[in-house]
Amino acid sequence: MEYNGKFFDAIVATPSCGKSYLCDKYPNLFVDVDEERLRCKYNVPENITRKELEETKGNRPFPRKFHGDKLIEELYRRLNIYVKQGKTLILAPHDETIRYLTENNIKFCFVYPKKTIKQEIINRMIRRNNPQETIKQASDMFEDFYMRNIKENKSVVHYEFD
Repeated sequence: MEYNGKFFDAIVATPSCGKSYLCDKYPNLFVDVDEERLRCKYNVPENITRKELEETKGNRPFPRKFHGDKLIEELYRRLNIYVKQGKTLILAPHDETIRYLTENNIKFCFVYPKKTIKQEIINRMIRRNNPQETIKQASDMFEDFYMRNIKENKSVVHYEFD
């Protein structure tokens, strides 16, 4: 992908920025790394929808599958397959997935909301039926996350949207 003359093969975006939307709309182009991470961590039924998965945030009802190094090993194995297929990875800024990108020299775009649209992001989480605890935590942590987001420096494109 390209933006303003900068090329990248992954998009790192904070919660409620449209990662799932893009993956649903263009499944042949994008891979939802967060869902892959979830499916490595838990025994998630194959037929569960994204909407149903979203509603389990904060209280996953699935039995654990992999922990620690085994989880990371399985996730990286899956990501290697998608990278070889030429798919664009879309992910939240989790330490282990950022590490995967940097260790594999995968350039990425970092996307996050402006401070002024906090309520819009919270409203989006409400419409998605995220658990109340998750919404409250996101609301409480929004400014802290924003301050970390503006300092992010590993991406080739740093994009703050409104």
